Amino acid sequence: MAVDISAIYQSTLEHFNQARNNIRNTRVLFEHSAAAISDVIPGFEADKLEFGSYDKENYAVLFVDMRRSTMRAQQVGPEKTFLTMHVFLTALLEVVKHYQGKVIDIMGDGLMVFWGGKAAREKDNMVKTLAVQNAGLCGRDMLAVREDVINRIIQEENLGPDISIGVGVTFDSVIVTKIGIADSYDVKAFGDCINVASHYANETENKVKVSKKVKNEWPSSKGGRIHFTSIGNGEAFYLESNH
Repeated sequence: MAVDISAIYQSTLEHFNQARNNIRNTRVLFEHSAAAISDVIPGFEADKLEFGSYDKENYAVLFVDMRRSTMRAQQVGPEKTFLTMHVFLTALLEVVKHYQGKVIDIMGDGLMVFWGGKAAREKDNMVKTLAVQNAGLCGRDMLAVREDVINRIIQEENLGPDISIGVGVTFDSVIVTKIGIADSYDVKAFGDCINVASHYANETENKVKVSKKVKNEWPSSKGGRIHFTSIGNGEAFYLESNH
């Protein structure tokens, strides 16, 4: 089931109003970040891992980021950028929550999200086809929310030009390891699929670009609303909806 655009609009508008009311405070509030974003790779906890530990697991990986964010920030100034980011990230996080994604990192102008892995399979029965489908549909609905929530509020509140985004989705093995020293450490994920998803997000605008593995793992059904358009040599595809 697709996201509830109206509910996300109301939630995002509430967060925008809170940010605007606190614009002169030094605190920046992200209510979605009740727990630290760090140390959230599903199935791996920093205090239970050895330094230099090495584990491999399969995840669907999504990157989303804002196009030309630096240029936009220079154009509209710090106050409107601050308010814009509350609108932008809040709306995207609502979509991630709907599709049960795990936010691994919140960058300055985007997100990295995982689905799947052993912990999700055992807890939520999120097999790889479901992980891939949730990641792809999350990307699709991020495009809808960009238009119907993010840019709507930006226009209503005169926050500057409309926002464009890029979304990249891959599926493959990820290496998880504990890095750092005794008083400063974290669990990090590395893998080609992470790099590829990031590149896909950077290469596209207002589209969802996915890997061949995502297409191949996608559950098929008669009359399905999702289709894939090949790009270049057939190693990447645009995920598109029929409605």
